[in-house]
Amino acid sequence: MTTKKLELPITNPTFIESKGVRDGEVFHSFSRTMCPKCRKLVDGARFIRDEKVYLRRVCPDCGKSEGLISGSADWFLKSLTYIKEGSVPLKFSTPVEKGCPEDCGLCAQHEQHSCMPIIEITNHCNLECPICIVQNKHNYNMTRDEFARIIDGLIEKEGTLETINISGGEPTMHPEFLALLDLAKRPEISRVSVSTNGIRCAQDIEFCRELARRNVYVSLQLDALSNPALRTLRGGGNQEELKRKTLRNLEQAGVRTTIVSTVAKGINDDKIGDCIKLLYENDFILSLMFQPAAFTGYGGAHFAPHNPMDVMTIPDVVAAIEAQTAEHGWLTQDDFLPLPCSHPSCFGLTYLLKNGETTSDYTPFPRFVDMAQYMDVLSNRGTIRTDEKFESSIRHAINDLWTSAEQVPDKDKILAGLKRALKLMYPPDQALALEERMRLGESVVKTIFIHAFMDEWTFEVDRIKKCCTHYALPDGRLMPGCAYNMFYRDKDPRFDGPQGESTIWGKQLVEQREGAVLAPNSLVRKGPSAGEAE
Repeated sequence: MTTKKLELPITNPTFIESKGVRDGEVFHSFSRTMCPKCRKLVDGARFIRDEKVYLRRVCPDCGKSEGLISGSADWFLKSLTYIKEGSVPLKFSTPVEKGCPEDCGLCAQHEQHSCMPIIEITNHCNLECPICIVQNKHNYNMTRDEFARIIDGLIEKEGTLETINISGGEPTMHPEFLALLDLAKRPEISRVSVSTNGIRCAQDIEFCRELARRNVYVSLQLDALSNPALRTLRGGGNQEELKRKTLRNLEQAGVRTTIVSTVAKGINDDKIGDCIKLLYENDFILSLMFQPAAFTGYGGAHFAPHNPMDVMTIPDVVAAIEAQTAEHGWLTQDDFLPLPCSHPSCFGLTYLLKNGETTSDYTPFPRFVDMAQYMDVLSNRGTIRTDEKFESSIRHAINDLWTSAEQVPDKDKILAGLKRALKLMYPPDQALALEERMRLGESVVKTIFIHAFMDEWTFEVDRIKKCCTHYALPDGRLMPGCAYNMFYRDKDPRFDGPQGESTIWGKQLVEQREGAVLAPNSLVRKGPSAGEAE
């Protein structure tokens, strides 16, 4: 007798709810996790209580501990139906000896390839963010040879890459930053993004123009647009004016931008709607990434307030998005779904179709298509790939809207937007290269991601095995993000050695006007402050 293999994802799941199940605590499943106190790997279990999901473990040395892993049991249960078989890399780098997560590199137990490789080119930084997981010792800059070796290794393991991310530290402080960007320009790599706090972009419009000339994407750290929340998460100085000047320069220079917002409960979770507004009202901002705070590492482990039983999770961010955009009718909780590329507890997202030329006129994809039918478009990647499958999906969506007997709100407007997207990316009179179609697609489709990194209270081996966000190291290893941050970062030999000199923006305040500005001795280069006109 042969057993039929379960096909994933499950497109039409059925849920059966027992009587009284919401009144008490229900065991859901076993998990392999870690003790948040001694940090040893231990067995654990997931429990549903008060319509939330908790991860519990009993360490033989430290006793019982528990943390919240999902603020909505309904979201958690539905998300598990989105699990899909991964696409493994072309080559693994480390043998399986001790088991996950002690063989990272990637080993053959890993179940997903690299959707987003991260290359940390420096540990120099000009901020001291209280929430940051990294101890920046200001003593390392990656060499060109190391960087080129990493790029070669990524291509060897992946073949082609839609995006690589350059990070730090603050990567724009690297003395050969632009040269490294040039080394990353390879035909096998479609996009290069840079994660930055924006200080250099605020100071130097010509630097922003250099990024635009190289078609580099900027992932701008922006947790809010007001100083109280920004200073709590990012340190002193007029952070608000800094971020506003950065946004102005990026827009003026034509740099395609993603907003990355760390969300901490009680700090800036009431500012989520402001970030959504930025996305909707600015064409140069292509996507938005919310990251519920991970309380681990150098700063995060000591950041307060932190109650592991009351933290922001993916469904909490989704609920806040609905509540804080309700006056515009922009987004609801039903507009979001898990990302089947990674483990579904790691990512949530939605795609927004631009309906016309008017700014802020977008319709979330789930309102006019059954996203379960298009999982192949998203299954092993974090972004939409504008290939033949996506063209077919658009054409099917148009046909479905035409023939549907159901009343779809704004049906004519959505059809017009889909036809516009189809004509722009797949013109009948010419064949565009994939990279060109992807850039054109960014003008008609925006994305909102929610990426939940793990900490000691939420760590699960199941999630690590499906991780698709990997740190690329000079020795050839690819390290799943949360595994590297919790088990390997403090052992990375690149960052050994004495503490180097640091120049931290915002530590010295100039009192010649209201607020703080860039002090003369804290500039990356000499020039106007973030609050001054050029």
